[in-house]
Amino acid sequence: MKKIINFIAVLVLTISCSLTHKEQFVITNNQVIQSDMLGSLPAEPVSYKEKVRPILDNRCVVCHGCYDAPCQLKLTSIDGIKRGANAEKVYDGSRILSMKPTRLNIDGKSVEEWRKKGFHPVISDVNSTPEENLDNSLIYKFLQLKEMFPQPRAGLISKEIDTTLNREQYCAKVSDFEDFVEDHSNLGMPFALPNLTNREFLTLGHWVAQGSKGNDDRAQNPKTKKVIDDFESIFNRNDLKSRLIARYIYEHIFLGHINFNTDHNRTFYRLIRARNRDGEPDEIEALRPYDDPKGKFFYRFKLYRPTIVAKSHNLYQLSEKKLSRYKELFYNAKFKVDSFPSYESEIASNPFIVFKDIPVKSKYSFLLDNSRFFIEGFIKGPVCRGQIALNVIEDRFWVYFADPNSNIDTNSDDFLNKYKSYLELPASEESDIEFLSIWSDFWKKQKKFLDARSQHFRSAKKSNIRDATKIIWDGEEHNQNAALTVFRHLDSASVREGLHGKQPETAWVIDYPILERIHYLLVAGFNVYGNVAHQLKTRLYMDFLRMEGENLFLSFLPSKDRKLLHKKWYGGNRNHLSFFVEDPGQWLDIDYVTGFKRDDKLEELHSNFQRRVKKAITPTIQDFEPRLKKLDNLKGRFLSYFPETILLKVENQLYTIVHNKEYKYVSFFLNDASTRDVLDQENDTLTLIKGVEGSYPNLFINLKKESIDHFMEDMANITNPLEYTRFIAKYGVRRTNPKFWDYSDWIQQEYLKSEEFRAGILDLNRYSP
Repeated sequence: MKKIINFIAVLVLTISCSLTHKEQFVITNNQVIQSDMLGSLPAEPVSYKEKVRPILDNRCVVCHGCYDAPCQLKLTSIDGIKRGANAEKVYDGSRILSMKPTRLNIDGKSVEEWRKKGFHPVISDVNSTPEENLDNSLIYKFLQLKEMFPQPRAGLISKEIDTTLNREQYCAKVSDFEDFVEDHSNLGMPFALPNLTNREFLTLGHWVAQGSKGNDDRAQNPKTKKVIDDFESIFNRNDLKSRLIARYIYEHIFLGHINFNTDHNRTFYRLIRARNRDGEPDEIEALRPYDDPKGKFFYRFKLYRPTIVAKSHNLYQLSEKKLSRYKELFYNAKFKVDSFPSYESEIASNPFIVFKDIPVKSKYSFLLDNSRFFIEGFIKGPVCRGQIALNVIEDRFWVYFADPNSNIDTNSDDFLNKYKSYLELPASEESDIEFLSIWSDFWKKQKKFLDARSQHFRSAKKSNIRDATKIIWDGEEHNQNAALTVFRHLDSASVREGLHGKQPETAWVIDYPILERIHYLLVAGFNVYGNVAHQLKTRLYMDFLRMEGENLFLSFLPSKDRKLLHKKWYGGNRNHLSFFVEDPGQWLDIDYVTGFKRDDKLEELHSNFQRRVKKAITPTIQDFEPRLKKLDNLKGRFLSYFPETILLKVENQLYTIVHNKEYKYVSFFLNDASTRDVLDQENDTLTLIKGVEGSYPNLFINLKKESIDHFMEDMANITNPLEYTRFIAKYGVRRTNPKFWDYSDWIQQEYLKSEEFRAGILDLNRYSP
């Protein structure tokens, strides 16, 4: 088999070099396929940036772009290609011991280092003859395997091909590829998706034959360099106050893809801690942003060279105006720093201790300015895969924020400094297997903090609903971050500015301590390479934070209505939460807000909150084709057949249909999030969004305007899996559709057109039909 594969690999390129007719042929698997070939092996190098990178991005990076890339093979950059593949899974919920980190360009900075860490090559490590380069390239072998054994061009793919997210991964090496093919001839690349075109195939083949050369260098805009110099200059001041401010800002935006307003193209940077002040930044290998740097370092902006993928792209924009805002919030604020905080884990992991000298108003205003960024951090950060944090949230909910100028205890420096030790996070502990300590140690501290805060509720004067609403941040009437919608898509999620869809079942009010802890729990303090204990501790503590945000929202309702909703949210199959809410009477029985006039108090509360944020979020309101807007009114069990996100193409318009699933099991880490009964399914709904929502489309649907009514009717009439299958056959774009890549490319282009700086390559690992 190996000889046959090698023979065909060379034969394909030999034919392309020798035939000069416009219509040429590629021989694969004893078949002759007619195609418009390139003609000959080019004398000039195949351009990596102009020819190869676009193919890799749109056909390969759609699956190989993040921590969850099969075999850790990240194809987003030439460095990732050179690093190669490794069979160890980053996302492993059963890992007893933490694994060593394998962050590209951080934990290994040369091919030799990656080979020592167990990564095997997917292209030839040594530039040799075209034949040897092909023979030593797993990338080419997998592409050729697909040419030899193409998938069907209609209907469903073979049942033998497992497309589920947690499927077994096969990390074949060149040395055992012959044996691999014997058992898995249907696993050619692109996996479970249509073949490359002949032109695409030969472009990659020629590039591999020439030695797989290229780089991801980009020219720096001189105007951007000046702005970067201004930021780095102030970040690297040596006085204690400036050092603490820079540390705070760095620990909050370290994961962001930073775009400067002087760059009018898609150029991004990362803020890092580097050993050197000049030249190409040499990034420190610390696992967390608050880990001990062990020596002198400098804050630097490092050009981000890999392809931007949507699931890990968290945009943060900087400008001279933003620098002025930093000066207003921090550098010009009157506070004194007597000593620089330690980097010891038990201290560094608690931002309420480390940054106690910085005024709460400065810190909270900084977070609110870009609240979407910080909420999105735990979705697009290292916790981007799996149900670690996402199993504890509803499928769709609205988020409001407490105003930093309101007179509440959590805006008080004295209050938070008094109780800062109660806000310890589980990231401060090593990832040992004693994870159940969180049920006692951390909950006891959490409860003490909540008890202290409840004193404010008991002593607070009653307020009319109109006055109480002023506690909610209005975005200063212009900031679209004033209110957010969070969508959960089973084991992924997304965030959008504004309030979208019909009134959700639950909502949060987030204050400074909640927002700060979400960031340090799920972004700054989360170790994707940690063991099961670390992951479960993280998930359990996120349960605390979710309940805290929900209960703050409920506190605005009259006690009678509050009790009913509280019972609904935390009763039934969620009664395991009684451990956490064993003494709720102190706040459930007290009325803080008066003046409600409607029978539906929940709706009235939302109406008042919406009025408060209206000016800020008005630009986020979307207009729809009236017939499509009816999708938001659909509800029922028939929706349970549909996947989490559907990208809907209606001629030249792009929409996302988000499936909002009802869950009883929304908290406990031992429950499977996919476990849903009939009563859950009866409450399923949809939300229509213009453009792209989410990073993992599960289905493409192509529709003409004149078919909308039939589409809606057919959808509502689905009662069983067979009818759903017929529906997909009529409207959906299956994996086997010969035009699949045409739809995918159109969607990607529309995404980029509508959200130039937020858009990234969408991930097709979860594509279903």
